[in-house]
Amino acid sequence: MTALRLLKIARDLWSARTRIAMMIAAIAVSVVMVTTFLSARAIISQEMTRNYAETHPASATVHVPGGVDADALAAVRAQENVLDATARATLQGRIRVGDGPWRTLVLFVSDPGDPQRISRVALQEGSWPPPEDGLLLERTALDYLGVPAGRQVIVAAPGGTPTTMTVTGTVHDGGVAPAEQEQTVYGYATTATLGTLGAPPVLDQIRVLVGDSDGPTTDAAAIDRTAQRVADALAARGRPATGIDIPPPGRHPHQGQMVTVASVLLAFGIVALLLSSILVATMLGGMLTAQTGQIGAMKAIGARTGQVLRMYLIQAAAISVAATAIAVPPGLALGPLLAGQGAELLNLDVAGTPAPGGVYAAALTAGIGVPLLVALVPLVRSSRITVRQAIDAQGTGTAVPGGRVERVVARLRGPGRTQLMALRNVFRRRGRLVLTAGLLAVAGSMFLTGLNTAGGWSALVSRSIEQRSYDAEIQLDQGYDAVRLTELALDTPGVRDAEAWGRTATSVHDPGRTDVAHVYPDEAHASFTVLAPPAGTRLMRLPLTAGRWLRPDDTDAVVLNHLVPAQQVPGITVGDDITLTVAGRPVTRRVVGIVSDFGTLGTAYLTDRDYAALTDVPGHTELLRVVTDRHDPAGHQAVLDRLEHTLAAAGIGIRQSTTIDTLRVALDGHVLVLADALIALAVVLGFVGLLSLASAMSTSVLERTREFGVLRALGATTTRIRGLVITEGVAIAILGLLLAAAAAVPLTRMFGDFLGTQAFRHTLPYVYSLPALVLWTLLTLAGAAAASAVAARRASRITVREALTTL
Repeated sequence: MTALRLLKIARDLWSARTRIAMMIAAIAVSVVMVTTFLSARAIISQEMTRNYAETHPASATVHVPGGVDADALAAVRAQENVLDATARATLQGRIRVGDGPWRTLVLFVSDPGDPQRISRVALQEGSWPPPEDGLLLERTALDYLGVPAGRQVIVAAPGGTPTTMTVTGTVHDGGVAPAEQEQTVYGYATTATLGTLGAPPVLDQIRVLVGDSDGPTTDAAAIDRTAQRVADALAARGRPATGIDIPPPGRHPHQGQMVTVASVLLAFGIVALLLSSILVATMLGGMLTAQTGQIGAMKAIGARTGQVLRMYLIQAAAISVAATAIAVPPGLALGPLLAGQGAELLNLDVAGTPAPGGVYAAALTAGIGVPLLVALVPLVRSSRITVRQAIDAQGTGTAVPGGRVERVVARLRGPGRTQLMALRNVFRRRGRLVLTAGLLAVAGSMFLTGLNTAGGWSALVSRSIEQRSYDAEIQLDQGYDAVRLTELALDTPGVRDAEAWGRTATSVHDPGRTDVAHVYPDEAHASFTVLAPPAGTRLMRLPLTAGRWLRPDDTDAVVLNHLVPAQQVPGITVGDDITLTVAGRPVTRRVVGIVSDFGTLGTAYLTDRDYAALTDVPGHTELLRVVTDRHDPAGHQAVLDRLEHTLAAAGIGIRQSTTIDTLRVALDGHVLVLADALIALAVVLGFVGLLSLASAMSTSVLERTREFGVLRALGATTTRIRGLVITEGVAIAILGLLLAAAAAVPLTRMFGDFLGTQAFRHTLPYVYSLPALVLWTLLTLAGAAAASAVAARRASRITVREALTTL
């Protein structure tokens, strides 16, 4: 390429420096987003696998109520495909600091001499094993409880006496979620600590690692076969297993949730990149429109189409390279920060983890390749302009007078002359109008969809809370007489209503096999429970998705919540039979209904009559739910404290106690990163859309230089011309706003269904946020006026002389 052509390219870039800066900004913003999300997604995916793998998670947990001795453990280790095995126990208890509220405690217990090769944790402070009056806490529990290491806490085992213990250190367990998010404290101790708490110092679980010479396997069927052989071997030695837990192999408890969230964020980033690329194409088209005469002159002296195309491709490449050079470093810096936010949601360590090499290649492709590819369309079109076409371009636009739109506009009554002229000019270039309004519509629909989705999540949480008409619940350490429990509760000051519910853990029974559950070692994620509400319960109303609710006289029917078909018995539906192990024996029931039960883990509902017949002591229950006379968090907690004191004085042991506020906090905590990211993305998309409007208006003014000169010659004032251009911009923005408002209706539904189903096994309620629509309307109109102001200022300064000299 000759020096003369390079000089022209440089001069063209400099003369359009304002527009060039807008293009660079548009690409840079989008590339920053894409790079950030790509690197964050790659880091989280990589570290989620690494963090979880470093815990050496057990492939299966076999429950042996009689306890495990050395001979039984040796027999398990000798089984085919068993790489290793160890004895453990899990205690569900409570913990408090001083006079503060009781919190749920999950205590993982092992022998002091356990080599910690399976389900291991990383010691961060203190030493292992802790003393018998001490315990280690998962690191996230310290902030949740508000205590430092070395502080004393009060711990209560089910049915035991509250005992003062010392937090001797902290660990990082990559297999559990943060304490604040789950509203649960995870502790680590030895069998000696069990004795201190008054619980039997028995290790009643065998954690098994299944695999072959290549290492641990993620084949669920192979794990199941091996675990069944282990159970058979234990039974042959007089230690029968009551159940087997097999969590999804190699998957963090929140992996599905985070993969979905990361995919959604990446999709939004790609949309932003496409928007910015189209914006660059429109801006380049506008620049080339201003140079139509120059292109014609070059063609007249012998320039070929390919030569012209290469010149402008170099300009586009320079813009893309500059934008990418600006965007990639901050994108790579922000990626780990966003990954860190996601890591907090998963309790992962990601400090210092660099983005994989593929992210760099993707960032360069996004920043250079995509904009150039999209820009080819206007570049090729402009480079093919003939000398005749260049001469015919007079800077007065290309509206066809007398068209249908013009006739409709002419019949309008009410708008003034300036407004009518502006409306006609809006439809002057139909293709550009569609593109500009479309960009604003896409940006607006994404903005509204993002905020609508966040609103849908809030609505789902609120609806879940509203379906629960109780304010607090207490899980008991064993079954107690339901009538006595209810009377004790109603005699407690502040309790307005109370119900005793049957509750017990369950699993799907398959004849000839030891029951298998898909619960994680925390015995919460993917757990399965039977609940038996009193007939005509007043404290919960669950919406049916299929079938019917239980009738008081049902003794062979069961209602499942929505998680059971997803997690426990894939594909089960109304009319099918399900066999469950309840109170140690298998029972078969017909599924008569499936309910939407967000906020509750996998649950099968039986009638209280049926449940009483299945239990060893009819009329005894393990769950108490109460309604308080105050409905604020402090009031709920105060009444719960009094009720706990009443029950303890009556000799009733408590396993866990929570208020409804704890459930709300736990549910909200699962999507904070998503909600914040959606709002940030919506703002960025809106910014890109308004840049497209500014570009379109600037291009329009350049094309109509002679028109504005004529208006000036006819006496149009500066204010009138500025008003004309700004009105055009606002009219285009209103059109984009209407399209966005309409498009957001189906997009919100589709996005809410996808996100809810993939991440939470529950579609989100449909919410169309009017505040979000009002906010976007205000932002769009104000942004349109501001985006059009520069073009309006340029138009108002065009003189008659300048118009006459326009080529």
